[in-house]
Amino acid sequence: MRVACRLASEALPDYASRFSRHDFTLPQLFACLVFREMLGLSYRRAEAVLADAPDWLAAVGLTRAPDRNTLCRTNAVLLKVANVGRLLDAMVSLAARVPELFPI
Repeated sequence: MRVACRLASEALPDYASRFSRHDFTLPQLFACLVFREMLGLSYRRAEAVLADAPDWLAAVGLTRAPDRNTLCRTNAVLLKVANVGRLLDAMVSLAARVPELFPI
């Protein structure tokens, strides 16, 4: 989760809108979505697992798990073509600087 959060912090703004509630940053939510995808969980199950894992949340600076609706809405925002391109560019840049994070 830390690598995903670091990657997203290089490619994404902290918030999707200046009117956001500022409960979670986009990089933090991206890390939660990567976790969800890696384990093949539903949004509801990802929320429950994250709520039961405070150490994982603390690793990306969260004090509580985002709810399933927040994860679902964030997924829609992050899947826009511009965001995906920026995330891929950041991943390549991060892999070049810190190759031990991405073993071949």
